[in-house]
Amino acid sequence: MKPRQDSLLGQASEEELTACIRLLALNVVQHRSAGSFTSFRDSAEMLRPGSADPNKLDLIVGSRDVVEEALEVVRTIAAEKKPTEDEPEASAEERRKHLRISVTAPIKLIWPGEDTPTDARLQDISWGGAAIKVDKVRMASGDTLIVVIPGTNGQPIHIEAKYLRSWKMDDRGGEGLAVRFSSIATSDEDELEAVLQMLAQSGDSDGLRAHARLHQRLDLQFEGDELKASLEDISAGGLGVTVPEPLQIGQSLQAIISTFDEKHSLKLRARVVRQEKISMGKAELYQAGLKFEHPSEELAELTQALISKMARSGR
Repeated sequence: MKPRQDSLLGQASEEELTACIRLLALNVVQHRSAGSFTSFRDSAEMLRPGSADPNKLDLIVGSRDVVEEALEVVRTIAAEKKPTEDEPEASAEERRKHLRISVTAPIKLIWPGEDTPTDARLQDISWGGAAIKVDKVRMASGDTLIVVIPGTNGQPIHIEAKYLRSWKMDDRGGEGLAVRFSSIATSDEDELEAVLQMLAQSGDSDGLRAHARLHQRLDLQFEGDELKASLEDISAGGLGVTVPEPLQIGQSLQAIISTFDEKHSLKLRARVVRQEKISMGKAELYQAGLKFEHPSEELAELTQALISKMARSGR
């Protein structure tokens, strides 16, 4: 819907609208961090040059994350269009890009602002997130917690996850919590995949609910110099790619990034945050934006190590 030209937003310049978005996002971050009301005027003081508040940098960075979070939600909703009369509605299994495995298992949660893990139980889990039963949800929308899952090797897997929604479990007591996995160490990624594979196979005697459906794999291959250039974007947390088939905004996938000879490669979790259809001649392709679901420090270390390795090998 286009804004009316005689409305306040319709009269605002692009610069004014951008400033409003920054102010709104900063105000949201301050609400979340303080747990109480913060006025727009107080938030605006943080944006003034020379503000001496020691928390300014953290809040500004957090506000950028809020804008990204809001934009992703808007794009995801826009992508989930209702089917037309000529387009039959897809089944739940077709719409879901991750195999969701029903399982009741004990896990641990570390709530925001706390250090001591609390007991919880998995209700189901997928490559992209989980549903969890807890006594009481102790976080708000937009907050991040740590999900601790037992690994197959005896070592726990720590996954950063974002609150999606919660609900009362009237018949059994307690509350349900749905989370989306947002960041995991690359050393834990293979272990999570092994856990999901084991759970999927144990839940299906013929073993057909399997590896290929745990997640979508995206193979991205580059010439040596192209890969070096792409690694700079990857280290910053994102990458733009062109693919022949559409992806789903919001889905998490496994990206295999390598040279054509596969001599140098990285395996990373990535989430689709934007997508646009483009035409190249008679062909229709899709430009997608990926955000990597690993700690930023680890991405920087991994990409720098690969660049050094490629330099030593002459590629």
